[in-house]
Amino acid sequence: MPFVQGHLRNESLAVSIRTECAHCARLMQIEVDSRLSYQVAEGADPLIFIPLVDFEKLKDPSIIDAF
Repeated sequence: MPFVQGHLRNESLAVSIRTECAHCARLMQIEVDSRLSYQVAEGADPLIFIPLVDFEKLKDPSIIDAF
């Protein structure tokens, strides 16, 4: 995600995600930047969440495994 790369590189980055609704298959596009600001194109209103990870208690070999 751009917020991880942005912090590692100390620069502002953004990513554009093209996906579809799991319920109705309607296409949607979501843009997320390094500050976790986002925009959803075409009036879609998706539910988005970012899991919180307690890094002090993380025992998994990778942050991906924690998700």
